Amino acid sequence: MILPRLATTLLLSVALAACQTTPPAPPAPSVQAPPGIVYAGGDGSSMANAVIIQTELRGGAGVRSEYVWLSQRYPGYKRKLQALMHKDGKSYDRLDITTADGRELSVYFDITAIFGKF
Repeated sequence: MILPRLATTLLLSVALAACQTTPPAPPAPSVQAPPGIVYAGGDGSSMANAVIIQTELRGGAGVRSEYVWLSQRYPGYKRKLQALMHKDGKSYDRLDITTADGRELSVYFDITAIFGKF
């Protein structure tokens, strides 16, 4: 009697495990904007996917918000180069960085809404 119960319990355990799904991976951490800053757009991987910086704040808040975004998205990053670029009537900041794990990336910020306004 014990053997059939053990076999049934084992069979039910295997069947139940097969029906369960793996929980989805947690989403990429969202980036919290400082007060008065709004982040929109993409992941910054290209001009077409640029992170859009929007603010009414003055005194370099836009540039500081780029560094905040980078530090949250790529903790421990090192900034190598920063360049102002213009394309199709839009203004971009391109920041070349090295991530904490050694990857070299260019990250694009669309600063059209704030460029030259303050």
